[in-house]
Amino acid sequence: MRIKQIEVAGMSLDGETDLVFARTATLPGRDIEDKTVNYSGQVFHLNGKSTYPGSEAWPIEFYMDQSLDLRTKLEQASRAAFDNETTTGQMCMPGPESYIILDVLGAPCGQGNQGGQGFEIIKSLKLVGVGVRNVSNVEYAIADGTGEILKLATTFSYHWYEDFSK
Repeated sequence: MRIKQIEVAGMSLDGETDLVFARTATLPGRDIEDKTVNYSGQVFHLNGKSTYPGSEAWPIEFYMDQSLDLRTKLEQASRAAFDNETTTGQMCMPGPESYIILDVLGAPCGQGNQGGQGFEIIKSLKLVGVGVRNVSNVEYAIADGTGEILKLATTFSYHWYEDFSK
């Protein structure tokens, strides 16, 4: 999965120019509430409202860059949401100007594939009404001496998602 773009109050990330690599993430889900109606001795099931399970805390884990640019930008967005020093922040509901665009990638396969081709976009989703909810701790294991790339877990909220793959 590729993070193509993140736009939230206090932060703008462009996956084409910024160093943003997602390690793990989940595709969001969608439920349609069932409404039962009794009519003429029959039970009918009608569509109710749509809900997005987990939209209050959508997790994503990034690879962290050595200069901490990504973490710094996420912290700035978190402070724009609420700043403890000034007790101010974004108190209004985030709208369509706050979003994340995700591309689900796949390796092209088939006859004649010689390898080395770039990934193709299988699905493209836009999370709408995004807000930063959590920028996690970062654990350093310096004594291990493995040089392992550090991970940065982050949680966002969103209202709904749009599917551009239709």
